[in-house]
Amino acid sequence: MNLPNGHILQNGKYRITRVIGQGGFGITYKGIWFTEVKGALGTVKTEVPICIKEYFFKDYCYRDTDSCVVQVHSETGRVLFDKFKEKLIKEAKILSEVHHPHIVNVLEVFEENGTAYIAMEYISGNSLKYLLDREGMLSENTVLRYVRQIGEALQFVHENNILHLDIKPSNILIDAEGKARLIDFGVSKRYDIEQQETSTTMLTLSKGFASIEQYDNEGTLNFSPCPDIYSLGATMYNLLTGKIPTESILRATRPLLNPRELNPAISPKTDAAIIKAMQIIPAERFQSVSEMLAALDFPADNENAEKKLPDTDVRNAQDEGDTTVLYASGRVSQPEDDEENTIVNNNTEIIHTSFKGKEKKKKKKGVIISVVIAIFACVGSAVAFFVQGNRPLSDKTDMVSMAPEQIPEKLEIIPSQIDSEKVEEAVTTTQKTEEKQAPSSVKKETEKKVDTPPVSKPVTNTKPVVKENADETIAQPAKPTEEEIEAEYEALITSGKTKMNNADYANAKKDFTKAKETKLTEDVVRLLITCDEKEAEKLLADRKAQYEEKMTFGKYKIVRKKSTGKYGAIDTNAEEHIPCKYLNVGIADNGRAFEREDGLFDIYNTDGTLVSKGLTYY
Repeated sequence: MNLPNGHILQNGKYRITRVIGQGGFGITYKGIWFTEVKGALGTVKTEVPICIKEYFFKDYCYRDTDSCVVQVHSETGRVLFDKFKEKLIKEAKILSEVHHPHIVNVLEVFEENGTAYIAMEYISGNSLKYLLDREGMLSENTVLRYVRQIGEALQFVHENNILHLDIKPSNILIDAEGKARLIDFGVSKRYDIEQQETSTTMLTLSKGFASIEQYDNEGTLNFSPCPDIYSLGATMYNLLTGKIPTESILRATRPLLNPRELNPAISPKTDAAIIKAMQIIPAERFQSVSEMLAALDFPADNENAEKKLPDTDVRNAQDEGDTTVLYASGRVSQPEDDEENTIVNNNTEIIHTSFKGKEKKKKKKGVIISVVIAIFACVGSAVAFFVQGNRPLSDKTDMVSMAPEQIPEKLEIIPSQIDSEKVEEAVTTTQKTEEKQAPSSVKKETEKKVDTPPVSKPVTNTKPVVKENADETIAQPAKPTEEEIEAEYEALITSGKTKMNNADYANAKKDFTKAKETKLTEDVVRLLITCDEKEAEKLLADRKAQYEEKMTFGKYKIVRKKSTGKYGAIDTNAEEHIPCKYLNVGIADNGRAFEREDGLFDIYNTDGTLVSKGLTYY
């Protein structure tokens, strides 16, 4: 169903190189843009890598194998196909008018092959969701750095009367330079100068990240940054704790745990900002993104230096829901080196922060600092062993790379607990240990699998918080596996479809809702919409079944109600416009005469308006 590699679009302007992602609504390709650059040396032809998003509603269309033209199966499918094609074009138009360093740039939107395409900037990197899945949770400094960048982009978007309405980790890309980029405006809304909604989209919600007002179609009729602020706070919650927040509509019965209850390393100020951003009542949240950013303590410039990510190719991107998600599915190249470099930087920064203004100390202080670093390294190695002790280690390199993954979390907490007496005590203890061991044994110790008592002791005595986190990590395998989640999802979908085929729409909707809570996909959203439509059709049919249709009267139907035998008129929704209380109906000069029980007549025109009342004749 994909366009073949090498396919040409726009008369040779673009060339498809390969598929990098696909979902229920579209296919994303990597391509080449053939363009020209004008400079001092004249015009030079060049090839620019781009991302091309093709609208392809897979359940309702197919591609002609000879012409590559997209065809729709039926007229009913055509209605849905056109509806969502407009959605894709709307996303492109909104993005094309919003230019910001932290928002993906749209080059062009065009129609070809019976469908629509968006040509946009190609970003090589990973989504925050990918990084979160790899790391378990991100450090506070890392999250704050990305939140500041995305917050600036959101503030810019809001100043242009646009709401994103789908802020979540999978919609934030981190490019090869370490910069955050906001993507997927597919469910966004634009507002006019009076802050009234001027564009609408189908309801699409991301479980745990959507504010409560997004569950109500009227909740976002008027412009307010509060829904995006809630989602930004929920994104921070997810990145810092590794947990998806409780869905907003369920928080009355399932209260949201504070972030610090799940990760004590989070600073009180960041914890308070997240809690305020995620208040259920919009008026109790921050009223602008800039206000939210002002409530956060961002790292100093030297700590805020952007880490460059490995230049990974974006392969096998997964299209989550309606979103364009371009992140690598394989391992990032050379993660060990990057992580080790990060740890060295973190050690330097934290020691610099803890002993600020004391660079010109005596040699003894320099020894103290060096010893503290050594202690941190040993403790980090022990933590890695404690957390990952049940996992087989492939080689020594893996062991070394595991320890740095845990060290940043420890280092952010330990310096605040160190005073001069404890440092001196640590130095004395370490010096005694060094007297008993040869220098070479220290090097060998770090290369081992860290299973000796001297290394494991610091974990218990020095850092009880880490043990709590370790316990939590050990308990994680009790959670359902991806296969179990998928099996539960498929079972609910199958059950719901069976009930829907039997016209049991209420119970079918319950199954689809449970499936949506298990895993949010385009299929389950579409099934919920179909279920609502079928349920509405059944209710309409049940209402119509109460009447005998007699004749058309303007835009109404004159009917006889079966239960009473009385006459009236209903509209297309089978609602009584002219009440069924009349004994008979006759033709009048300016409409229809309805005979009352007292023998008099009421005259209605073809608009269903009562024009004369209580006439003796007509």
